[in-house]
Amino acid sequence: MLGTRLDIAFAVTKLSQFTSNPTEKYLGKALYICHYLLGTSDYALVYDEPGNGGLLAYANSDWASNPNIRKSTLAMW
Repeated sequence: MLGTRLDIAFAVTKLSQFTSNPTEKYLGKALYICHYLLGTSDYALVYDEPGNGGLLAYANSDWASNPNIRKSTLAMW
């Protein structure tokens, strides 16, 4: 889900927090996600230029490299 269906990542992660004590409310939300998946099963990522070397992405975080406060820092430019 995290690598292929980013459109449902938040919903599935949030819903999984209630798996230890499921109720009808959360079953309805799970079914809603299933209906959404059925309706979007033909969606795909398409890369038009195969000779371009693939997907290139950049991130602007350092994941808690500050040893004093153990928080991520953000480079502002």
